[in-house]
Amino acid sequence: MDYQEAYRQLFLSLGGDVAGRQAAQEYLDNSTAIYHDEVIGIAALPRICDMEQLLVLDTVASTTYSILSKVTRLYQRDAQYRQLFGFAPLLERLICLPTGYDSIIPIMRADIFLDLATMDFQFCEFNTDGTSAMNEDREGANALSRSATCQLAATQLLLQPQELFDNWVDGFLGIYAGSEQALSNPTVAIVDYAASGTLYEFEQFRQRFAARGLNCLVCDIPSLQWRDGVLYGSDLNPQAPGYNRPQRIDAIYRRAVSGEILAELLSRSPDCCGAHALLHAVEQQAVTMIGGFNTHVAHSKRVFAVLHRPETMALLSDAEQDFIRQHVPYTTLLAERFIDLEAVKEDKNHWIIKPEDGYAAKGVHAGRDYTTDSWATLIDELANTNYIAQNYAAQQPVPNTRLTPIGLDPAQLEPWNLLTGLYLYNGRLSGLYVRAGQSGLIAGFAGGITVPTLLAAYDPAAGLHLRTRDFA
Repeated sequence: MDYQEAYRQLFLSLGGDVAGRQAAQEYLDNSTAIYHDEVIGIAALPRICDMEQLLVLDTVASTTYSILSKVTRLYQRDAQYRQLFGFAPLLERLICLPTGYDSIIPIMRADIFLDLATMDFQFCEFNTDGTSAMNEDREGANALSRSATCQLAATQLLLQPQELFDNWVDGFLGIYAGSEQALSNPTVAIVDYAASGTLYEFEQFRQRFAARGLNCLVCDIPSLQWRDGVLYGSDLNPQAPGYNRPQRIDAIYRRAVSGEILAELLSRSPDCCGAHALLHAVEQQAVTMIGGFNTHVAHSKRVFAVLHRPETMALLSDAEQDFIRQHVPYTTLLAERFIDLEAVKEDKNHWIIKPEDGYAAKGVHAGRDYTTDSWATLIDELANTNYIAQNYAAQQPVPNTRLTPIGLDPAQLEPWNLLTGLYLYNGRLSGLYVRAGQSGLIAGFAGGITVPTLLAAYDPAAGLHLRTRDFA
């Protein structure tokens, strides 16, 4: 059964479901679906994933994790292999620090361009540090549930939203329980830089930790303190118990990207505060930081180039080598000693360029969004500045429309390109995050929208790691 088409037909039969979309937007406007102080935009039609598709994506997730784990382990033990990444000496030292637990990449999101008809795909990027957007999907699905289309489809097509919070908290606590520093009743801190973090999402995680009887802080990294062999943090939420009162931290859920931590370490004299306090605690194994610095190996955009290297291929099974050849686009440094810059300028639609250590599509540029002259100027400006050049992956547009505003013909749909994120908790597929866009970049600042994911006829006995929940 084509669940996606069945949902679309219900939407069309309701003439575009004007009243339902308005009710959904009203919910959204009063929700926590906020990013950088703005309510996110969502699609009128969700992404519906059935069991057949989930089984395929579960295999993709497991293979991806296996490859990236092998690459990370080799990086940590082989100085010659480390040279392929070209990381700064301090970052290299951070990556090689022990974590005290076995999971190589506890949490990540692998973003792919997926052809829904064939289930073929190309990778876009790997997000390990700062894996996010669970709250966007949660609130988006809750908003759509206010519409008549979703209410009918939920019954007729056996649709359920996915659960992304408790699933990860259980995974986090499982890793912690097996770590070398585990305590029976740890204080957990979610750490990030307040200006970069998604605070509403952190509050959702805080509630889940609290439901398990644990004290959970949300800490701005500059507020951390290291005293007498103990890491202290104060909660940045004025409504939280113990606001602004330093409390001992035992376990860390790291949401800050390594690049921001590294920048603070390099710009600030060594002391016992902020990122330096965090580093002291990790080095002396006074805390268990889940999301160790070793995850930066997979997070770096340069890993796409290293995956194709013979040194990497020698690590992998034949099936994993074929997986890379088929699904990892050609990638190299945007520098004249690695690539013909004039060729990149002349064939702009074939290329996308990205900062090596970026996230949230910051600093990413797709050639098809530029004129020939402006693209050439951009290449001249960014060449030899730690940018990578990557083959632009073709995308298969799907029909959808924004929740609001509603046009003159409410049932009219337009072509949207999809970016599908695969959440991996401890190496298993644990959910999806889908964005849609109509330009070369699929990001909120480029007019992109979130497409809430619903699971169709999900079978909990199938051995997958996903969870469902009720609509709220």
